[in-house]
Amino acid sequence: MKIGVNCGHTLCGAGSGAEGLFRESEHTRLVGYALMEKLRGAGVDVVDCTIDKADTRQEYLTKVTALANREELDWFISIHFNASSSHKGQGVEIYTYKGKQYPEAEAICEKMERLGFINRGVKQGNGLYVIRKTKAKAMLIEVCFCDNQQDVDIYYHAGAAKAVSQIIFNCIYGQGGNDKSAGKAQEKTEKQAAFIELVGTIARKDWKERRIMLPSVVIAQAIKESAWGTSELARKANALFGIKENGWKGRVYIKEAIEQRPDGSYYRVDDTRWRSYDDWEQSVLDHNNYIATRSTDGGNSLRYGPVIGCGDPELVCWYLQRCGYATSITYAESLLNDYLVKYDLTTYDEI
Repeated sequence: MKIGVNCGHTLCGAGSGAEGLFRESEHTRLVGYALMEKLRGAGVDVVDCTIDKADTRQEYLTKVTALANREELDWFISIHFNASSSHKGQGVEIYTYKGKQYPEAEAICEKMERLGFINRGVKQGNGLYVIRKTKAKAMLIEVCFCDNQQDVDIYYHAGAAKAVSQIIFNCIYGQGGNDKSAGKAQEKTEKQAAFIELVGTIARKDWKERRIMLPSVVIAQAIKESAWGTSELARKANALFGIKENGWKGRVYIKEAIEQRPDGSYYRVDDTRWRSYDDWEQSVLDHNNYIATRSTDGGNSLRYGPVIGCGDPELVCWYLQRCGYATSITYAESLLNDYLVKYDLTTYDEI
């Protein structure tokens, strides 16, 4: 399954979206990137169709559809937040080509209604460029009205981007949806099992020999950061972890980085230099070396000192986040709930 996700609008300037009680373009990214993370965690091939900058609105729309049409997608999903001139508009609505009542779209509206939003239904979206021009089955989701206090209160009270992305994921791919693949996210596919075994074998051997990093967490990180070995870095640089150059003397691979601010918003860093490897085994071993040796104060202390040798997977996850391993504000929670528990990875901690 291959799904294209568009975090609606540019970050600023032309095509930047509504300015309500919060900025639409920031929260489309909070929802969209959370959705992409869940899909990748389930082994779905995800195409990021987000465009941050454009000189004109038409250029933005053209670039989005070009990204979507470059791939053979099963779904194209565009995330938006609504607004009205009176600031009185409320509720969730979804636009599809010719107003087709896809079961997945209807399910999203129904589940959003259970959170407290008014269900405005699935509507005809022929006039919307990204619906009309994309080749794939498409839906544009207006999550709620970002300029209406009641809608915004419901959005935050329900869990904001985390809750909305989970609903969309469940209805498109996971449990609770009407897709034939519903529930697949809860099971290990043959490829997922093989990936876990490959990384787990390397990580367990290294844990036995050097006692640096608990194998279960290494596996969870590899799954999360490489999307089960399908990410661009994993395919083109043999890098299962998003480790930047930081003193690395070997080959590097250059691509943008998506980082998250403490307030939850995202930003892009172009031309980031990432470590590149000969194979995945080298990537795993260097990841552990990085944890064991990384210092940001001239060698006076080890940045990940609490992680090294810790035998409690939950503590390791929280230590990684506390020590600043990733900018994602839900990094530890995701490792624990989306991977460690779901795939019973702690079996690899047994020597």
